[in-house]
Amino acid sequence: MTAFFQSLFDALSAGSTYVMLALGITLLFGVMGLVNFAYGDLIVWCGYLMALLAGWHVNAVVGIAAVVALATVLSVGMGETVFRPFRKAPPLTLLLASIGVSLVLQAAIRIIFGEGFRPVPTPTFLGNTVVVGGVRMSVLALVSLGTAAVVVAGLYVLLQHTTIGLQMRAYAEDSDVAGLMGVRRERILTAAFALSGVIAGIVAMLWFAKIGTVQPSGDLNPTIKAFIAIVIGGLGSVRGAVIGGLLLGLFESALGAYLPAGLLPYVEGFAFLLIILVLIARPQGVAGKTVELSR
Repeated sequence: MTAFFQSLFDALSAGSTYVMLALGITLLFGVMGLVNFAYGDLIVWCGYLMALLAGWHVNAVVGIAAVVALATVLSVGMGETVFRPFRKAPPLTLLLASIGVSLVLQAAIRIIFGEGFRPVPTPTFLGNTVVVGGVRMSVLALVSLGTAAVVVAGLYVLLQHTTIGLQMRAYAEDSDVAGLMGVRRERILTAAFALSGVIAGIVAMLWFAKIGTVQPSGDLNPTIKAFIAIVIGGLGSVRGAVIGGLLLGLFESALGAYLPAGLLPYVEGFAFLLIILVLIARPQGVAGKTVELSR
């Protein structure tokens, strides 16, 4: 029984990070139909900033604020300069634009920091472990769970009980009607990119605390995890992002616990197989709604 609870805790810990990854992309898709392939590059940029701040021995609180600020500024910057002019463009155009932004951000990283790996030191206490009822819980895993809970709860309150949240939901439902009712489109898009950036900064700190290094092509893994989660849960659905992230964590944990050792390197391949099965059985995802992907 202890092994079961250990696997469940590990699954929730991994799933909490995937939930936040998925939320950052889902927000933008829900508001403007943008599948943002540059989202992972925001996380990589935050990783390099974390490496620099650790070398400069910057205060932890200041470091956290700086990382979140960088992700927010980059996200809003790409939204204002690249995506806003294409807000009425077909989804394919937005997708290609996001790939272009990703390539630019990766090239800038290589020019500034080079190709190699850089260590991202994290506070030693995050590596400590507590044991409850025979279940080993790392402090980092507990922090990830708590942070994800705060992010999801905060996003729920913002979307359901604030003016800007209600306007974002109205804009996502029908941007033209929302505009006629006085919703400022520019304000909504800026808010969506800012929220996505804040979440990216938070995820970056947890992500690199786990892996400990950053490299220019490090955007691929978090981007893949995010897209797997949102496809499972449903594109454009905040609830779907939460469900998809948790299901992906449970799926990977189950595979890690029960797959033969020789098949463990293919866990991500099995995750893609899960996507195929979900798309066959329920193309809109577990909690998503059917959306039109072309205009």
